Amino acid sequence: MIEISEQDYESVEEYKDDIINSFAEACGQPFGWEQFTFEALDNGERVGTIMGCRLYDWLYVDYIVVTEASRGEGVGSRLLERAETLAREMALEGVALDTFRYQAPAYYATRGYAERMVIPGKTRKRDRIYFQKRLEEK
Repeated sequence: MIEISEQDYESVEEYKDDIINSFAEACGQPFGWEQFTFEALDNGERVGTIMGCRLYDWLYVDYIVVTEASRGEGVGSRLLERAETLAREMALEGVALDTFRYQAPAYYATRGYAERMVIPGKTRKRDRIYFQKRLEEK
């Protein structure tokens, strides 16, 4: 009999990855994803970070965070530029990310990111907006 039980994410992550990787390889499409993390330091103090992964032909940004005191000083832009540089170094098609409407969707549009999809939230501020940016050779 199959039983369903709640588990913490970390305890099943490797198991999940093994199954996904095995299936992808059997389909002739090895998963081969790689995580990345960059941090911004100001006089040795962490003021921001960007984290995500490369999967197939795209770099996916999971998180980009900047401390409140450092917002508006270009920290987020420099972190995003570093991720875009990594994507170019890896010869990827582009960068994809998402944000909520109450966060910074207008910012991504000014950086050349095109809105691709919106998942409506209970309130408009909670709409989740997906963006992508195709990279050109520099």
